[in-house]
Amino acid sequence: MEMRSLSGKMKYRIKKVMNNNVVLAVDLQSNLEMVLVGKGIGFGKKENMVTEIDAEKIEKSFHAFDEKIRRNYLKYLSQINDNVLDAVEEIVSLAEDRLGKLNEHLQVLLTDHIKFALERIKMGIGIDNPFLHEIKALYPEEFKIGKKGAEIIKAHTGIQISEDEMGFIALYLYSARQNKTINETVRDTRILRELIEIIEKELNYRINPENTAYNRLVNHLMLEINSLTENTKNPLLNYIKEQMTLSFSIAKKLADHLYKNKNIVISEDKAGYMAIHIERIRELAEENSLSQK
Repeated sequence: MEMRSLSGKMKYRIKKVMNNNVVLAVDLQSNLEMVLVGKGIGFGKKENMVTEIDAEKIEKSFHAFDEKIRRNYLKYLSQINDNVLDAVEEIVSLAEDRLGKLNEHLQVLLTDHIKFALERIKMGIGIDNPFLHEIKALYPEEFKIGKKGAEIIKAHTGIQISEDEMGFIALYLYSARQNKTINETVRDTRILRELIEIIEKELNYRINPENTAYNRLVNHLMLEINSLTENTKNPLLNYIKEQMTLSFSIAKKLADHLYKNKNIVISEDKAGYMAIHIERIRELAEENSLSQK
């Protein structure tokens, strides 16, 4: 039976009011239990109340994720301060305004992460983000939102999060944007960090993450990690092998690492393109060495 009213509203039975912006309700059309998120939709609502909610006021509705995630989210909702929930909702809304539609699991996962991050901060426990430089270079839009998210969190909770935590928020945003799990994003970013470490070890040089060459390198390497480059003929391959011997040798080591860790086969042509980026880093290392003499 159709439960939508002529005014474009949907009928729900309220099961639990989490706060003014979040309710657990049953959609009387589909009989699905779901979490509804929207500014003010919980105001004045009570348990077991049958009510109409304008569809335009519902910013998020969660019912597609599996039962375990739904139960966990409801558990977190019941334990989390309204200020934290409001902060997460504001961050997600900002992210969708700037990045477009994001995976609906983001609300659940980001709530979980920020809740525990704030608990750690209250206990004086800091946490380093080993991928911070890579995150800034690879996901600049997401990191900008992470920085704004820090302001939002402080406004709602009075707690200042670190730049490392801003980076973690960016990882969640990127994962939701690409419909990847956070584990997949962390794995790929970790592999990228390992590739950078191989280059630094072979050149005995710490790469400056603020350098344009670093940004170009990491973006190219991430394309290889995600298998997004075309396997085209490299017209410069012979020249690269002869004139960029060390850089090409390092590129081959990166190719071996990618094969062992992601089963990605990097052709000599692709290795040649990687060597061009590595060569610029090698030149910077050489310049740095000369300047210190």
